Amino acid sequence: MDVEHPKVASPKRALVRGEPIVSGVLSAVIEEMARVGYGALRVEDVAARARVNKTTIYRRWPTKSELVRAALACNKGAAFESFTLTGSLRGDLLGMARCFVEAAGQPEGLSVMRMLVAEGADPEVADLHKAMREDHETLPNAVIASAVERGELTEGADHRVVMVAFFGAIFHMVLVMSEPVTEAIIERLVDVLLLGALRCEAREAAAVPRPARTRRRA
Repeated sequence: MDVEHPKVASPKRALVRGEPIVSGVLSAVIEEMARVGYGALRVEDVAARARVNKTTIYRRWPTKSELVRAALACNKGAAFESFTLTGSLRGDLLGMARCFVEAAGQPEGLSVMRMLVAEGADPEVADLHKAMREDHETLPNAVIASAVERGELTEGADHRVVMVAFFGAIFHMVLVMSEPVTEAIIERLVDVLLLGALRCEAREAAAVPRPARTRRRA
């Protein structure tokens, strides 16, 4: 007599298509935003470019601003994907500058930067820009912390102005002046900033009043 053994359900295999779909949608957002800007961006057009149903997008990102923020965060991560801490402040600044210039040299990256400037008065774009600034501070903060730990910069000093001047100069050359940012320009900018930062710290240290020495009586 044959005994029937209960069938054991085979474990379900995890779907592997989720990540490619997410990546495709976020890439489509950047491409569409580069083409039409934020205000004219339509989820339907993003879905068509990514070849997915728009309900697939809304299920993960209920609003357009959430969708764009995710795309910008992903795009920023890709821009600095090749960056690693070098062990010196100068090397780290050079590495970040090269990544920034390379990303800005791509048509999509440049168009998105221009869109953020042109549509900055839009409240939603302003919120996106603020969120981007907060996200972008993570890497510079890590660079500064490493420099302080090595003793290249003084602990407690305001180093934010260095990073503002650093990225602001590159942003100005790329967007306003439309000039190619060569390796020589990057190195000169980094050296000027470092020289100024170190001199500023030296002046601040010299300005700190020291306790007067008391003379010993003979």
